[in-house]
Amino acid sequence: MTSSTDQILSALSKHPTHRDNDASSRNINILFAQCDGAAMELLLSNLRNTDFAPRGLAIENLEALQQAFERRAWDLLVFTWKSDYRPALSPQEALDWLKHQERDLPVIALAPEAQVIAPNELHKLGVAAVIPVSDHHWILHEIERQYLQLGQRRELRATHAELKHLRERNQHLVEHSNSAICYLYEGRILYCNQSFAHLLGYPDHNHLANRQLHAFVVSNQQDRLTHCLRQAENGGDNNKPQTLTFTRPDQTHFEGILSMSPVAHEGKVCQAVEISEPECEEEAFRSLDPMTGLQNEHACMQALEAACLRALRGGQDRSLLLLRLDHLKIIRAEVGTDGEALILRAIAHILTQKVSPAHLLGHLDDDSFIILMHNADPDKAISLGQGLCHAIRNHMCDVDQVSIHTTVSVGIAMINDSTPDPVVLLDHARKAAASLHQGNRPGNGVQLYNPEQSQLTQLDGRMNKRLANALKRDRFRLLYQPVVPLRMSKPSAYYEVLLRLVSDSNKAISPNAFIIQTIEPEILRELDRWVIEHALKALQSPGCKAQNVSLFINLSGPSIRCNKLPEWLALKLTETSISPSQLIFQLSESDAAVDLMSARRFVGAMLQLNCRTCLKHFGSSPNSNHVRQELRTNFVKLDGSYMRDLQSDSLDMETLGTLVEPLLHQKRTLIAPQVENTQVIPQLYGAGIHLIQGHYLQPPRENMDYDFFGEADQDN
Repeated sequence: MTSSTDQILSALSKHPTHRDNDASSRNINILFAQCDGAAMELLLSNLRNTDFAPRGLAIENLEALQQAFERRAWDLLVFTWKSDYRPALSPQEALDWLKHQERDLPVIALAPEAQVIAPNELHKLGVAAVIPVSDHHWILHEIERQYLQLGQRRELRATHAELKHLRERNQHLVEHSNSAICYLYEGRILYCNQSFAHLLGYPDHNHLANRQLHAFVVSNQQDRLTHCLRQAENGGDNNKPQTLTFTRPDQTHFEGILSMSPVAHEGKVCQAVEISEPECEEEAFRSLDPMTGLQNEHACMQALEAACLRALRGGQDRSLLLLRLDHLKIIRAEVGTDGEALILRAIAHILTQKVSPAHLLGHLDDDSFIILMHNADPDKAISLGQGLCHAIRNHMCDVDQVSIHTTVSVGIAMINDSTPDPVVLLDHARKAAASLHQGNRPGNGVQLYNPEQSQLTQLDGRMNKRLANALKRDRFRLLYQPVVPLRMSKPSAYYEVLLRLVSDSNKAISPNAFIIQTIEPEILRELDRWVIEHALKALQSPGCKAQNVSLFINLSGPSIRCNKLPEWLALKLTETSISPSQLIFQLSESDAAVDLMSARRFVGAMLQLNCRTCLKHFGSSPNSNHVRQELRTNFVKLDGSYMRDLQSDSLDMETLGTLVEPLLHQKRTLIAPQVENTQVIPQLYGAGIHLIQGHYLQPPRENMDYDFFGEADQDN
């Protein structure tokens, strides 16, 4: 395959829709009011083509809205605009109820093209967005935006509650700590614990309230204390512990190590001051990494946390540079761990020579160094990173008469008033550095982290041609995941067929990433036929014949609507000795609901061919029961969101039973996907589920090697 296809894989691997399986999709629960059934199904189908696992419910009145919230939490309410809602639920009625209940639920209004509406009036009511019902891309974009904002608000509320708890817990720990701690505000002691009072020779902390800390330091060192306080208040990252001489009321003195860090107390930004007595000379070196002599990981993370906190208050932005040693495994194999240590010390020496002492230098782990730069200019950070790459690349390290040429990849993340948690910020820098190894890139470069960076916008227009080219070059392969009997009288061997696109560098990508809305229907139909042809070849292997394997094959919407597919399939079956019943074609509930007539015709055609069918993603649509009644498929696979809810204890057995009872009454064979632990298996068995599937049982593989009948014997 050409290198351009590797670029596709590289771009798609960074895109949020790149998923190895549906287990990583985001559940989104949507209420629909006054929405046309076809429009609802189309919207759910479009959402499923992104990284969402949507579940919808249609409501007609306020009572239905109240009952919906009694069952679960919801993420979005979608209205179709009408000039008169009576007697049905209106946006104002719904918004008034939500406001009265203090529920945070975004509301989107879809405007039919024939309607003339005033968006400002709806916005005043509290409607988040008014969108033309025909603009599918805008609708998806707005749903994504509202979903993310809702998630941020929920996370913020949880964070506020957690922060309050942590502050209370922290205050309790400080009060009962053996460490001497006080909080300074404008140089005065706003608070101190009993240990601090006792260390300074006072019986009670009340004696120190509102006093200057300078009063407890010998006179000839008060200028040093002033310098330390000023540096801390100005946001100095190199605020190293200082040894000062403190005096007590009885005129005795003691040496104390003073360290400071920012803290919030009673709504004020203070300096937390801890005074400890030196126990030995090694105390001064406790923050150093013994291998490199730079700051160790603990000291680096403390400095990074302090820098992030100061930046969030505004005006003290920084740059974070993460340097990762390229090809560490190869170096380790060449020179061993002792040689690796020698190389790391050499890199540390280069950093101390090339980086100003005003910036913090640290060694994080085996292959990573950190620079906390007192500058918020990305260009200067990139320039520094490029200079370090050049210096390290030109340095030859001799280890046991072997000359080792080393390079580094530098990832840069900016620290400002929008900065995330320090751990997340560090992960951003790691991702930026790792991106220098995507495709055929060897590292040895600098990359600024950019959350919006994606090549997809440039590649979408050419994706059809490249997928067509990949088909011609046979650059696809099939994986197989077992679908395991849980409660069937005659255990059978079932596998689901999963498609992967493969590059010359042996990188594979799931259809969840490259099957996007811009792909032409003809390409999707060709991909489906490619899968069917190769699945038929796989079924002719001796192992499949011996176990009478049946395969679940996923079909896209265009294939379901293709009238020529049954005729083509009948011809292919006559060319093989495969029993048609070994093929089970899966169609998505959303695809079926969008064009129920075509789906019904397809299921009927498969019945005539003696092939079996499966309705997947069941329960994700407001019209699930109608689709179930119209399509008499042999199998029904529940939507994966139910398994995630069951595994997180947010789905009770009564709700699950209500979902599957009509299916059991119709004698459908039920499948539970995405089973990731043993805890839910008894619940699934009790609910009447026949087959289970998931990475816990076995991830997708190139070979169909699951021991079905051994498992069955063990169960019996």
